[in-house]
Amino acid sequence: MKRLDAQDHLIEDVRARQENVLWPQAMVNSTGVDALLWKGSPNASKVQRIGIGIWGLCFLCVGAVCELGAYEKHDIFLALFGLPCLALGTRIFLNAFKRNPKRVNAKKH
Repeated sequence: MKRLDAQDHLIEDVRARQENVLWPQAMVNSTGVDALLWKGSPNASKVQRIGIGIWGLCFLCVGAVCELGAYEKHDIFLALFGLPCLALGTRIFLNAFKRNPKRVNAKKH
């Protein structure tokens, strides 16, 4: 009986999240995505981790291109744009690898 209640609750939650396509309701789903990208999650699936890694690499590439362009053209504004992109890309990319610490089983003698 308890398993059915949990399963019904899960189904209701999924249906509620899938209905959020209009602006006020879309914020419900976006907060979860923002938290996943910014803080990372030790429970993220492989697909989510790959997506986070790709998103972080995109920011890293934009930052690297800006920094290379700034170096070649001696442009301070391009360099100032590239640094936050590099920092953001690094943070997001490293969140793709956030895992739970492994537990060490202590053997009792």
